[in-house]
Amino acid sequence: MATAKPASPSPPSTAVPATNNTAAAAVKPAAEQLLEVAEDEVVIDFKPNAKCRADLRLRSLHPSLPVAFKVQTSSPLKFLVSPPRGAVQPLSSASLRVVLRPQQHAPPSFPRSRGDRFLVLSSLSAAHLDSSSASSSAGTGGATAIRLRVFFGGPYLLRLAADAGDAAAVRLILRRQPHLLPLLEPEAAVPDGAEQWAPLHAAAARGDTGEVRRLGPDALGARDREGRTALHVAAAAGEVAAAAALVDMGADAAATDARGRTPLDVAREKGYQEVVDVLERWELVMTAARRGDLQSLESLLSKRAGVRGRDQYGLTALHLAAIKGHCDVIALLAGSGCMDIECEDVEGHRPLHLAVEGGSAEAVELLLDMGAEVHATTRRGATPLQMAVTMGYEAIAQLLRGRGADEAAAPALCIASSSSSSISCA
Repeated sequence: MATAKPASPSPPSTAVPATNNTAAAAVKPAAEQLLEVAEDEVVIDFKPNAKCRADLRLRSLHPSLPVAFKVQTSSPLKFLVSPPRGAVQPLSSASLRVVLRPQQHAPPSFPRSRGDRFLVLSSLSAAHLDSSSASSSAGTGGATAIRLRVFFGGPYLLRLAADAGDAAAVRLILRRQPHLLPLLEPEAAVPDGAEQWAPLHAAAARGDTGEVRRLGPDALGARDREGRTALHVAAAAGEVAAAAALVDMGADAAATDARGRTPLDVAREKGYQEVVDVLERWELVMTAARRGDLQSLESLLSKRAGVRGRDQYGLTALHLAAIKGHCDVIALLAGSGCMDIECEDVEGHRPLHLAVEGGSAEAVELLLDMGAEVHATTRRGATPLQMAVTMGYEAIAQLLRGRGADEAAAPALCIASSSSSSISCA
């Protein structure tokens, strides 16, 4: 049971003189605790796209006077409280209802929210509750305050945590809501020591985009026992922002799980149209870049999220525009800062390498003008100049030499060899 906790200790000078026992009896509760809250947290069974409710029970500790109360929340756009204020009769109880407005996605952090808080203020005078200093004067004779955190639980989040292999979240939910245990598969109820999911999977499943970005591109290669990537997980959970962040980090949107499904397939199966839109947007960006469709590309980029994806070879839209020699698309993608001019595919080819491979002197010159590294090497050591010489593009070779390219920098013989017509060195 939560009781009032003063925001700061009461100074000794507030003690009531013993010569006025009647006044002391009336004043003492106002200086200490006036209400109890039966619940120590606001516990909400979360369901997406639905109003979620929690009840709080207040009990007056004052023997003779009504206790006025007021409830505040750190997230007024998300929560409603009914009634938000009122009075509890001496030594009586009252109930409040907290309503979470419909949310499309799971809370960014659960079971315990990092950002949502409630404050229950109480006083013998309602006027004290409306003063700007009510919370700071808690415990000093004005108002007392009880602070409550928010706990998100329920079947939906329990399954989400179990599916994500988030053992800590599963344990916390079951500790507070043990009646939910039968809802889990036996193996999910007690996750084994070897976690089924990597941290990136768990962050994607709960839509924690901040954690997704913190873990970064280096974590993208992880897969679970069913071959699912973090992007599969975000798609299965309907987490649009997490899916877009993963795509922009370079997640392979064409990756297939053990059942041969791509993240797009998963999103379609689940009916998460916004995730479908993000993943299809990436495919449309790639297609527009390949075709040189500047108008379509501008429209797609205006939507911002989910446009910097890569295919199974690590190729971006900028790579495709470069190999096709679409200078206006290169200028749009690299000039706007949307894509890194030095981005690499899985073999280390940068857009400049592919512009050379495509035989477009104009694209090569544009990329150099935009700051592309003339001595860039692939993972096997191929430079743009080596590629131009090997492929017989003398005009491009001369252009590169004129920009400082040194043939002696890496003398290996280079040949075309990959499915993306990329270059490797023998």
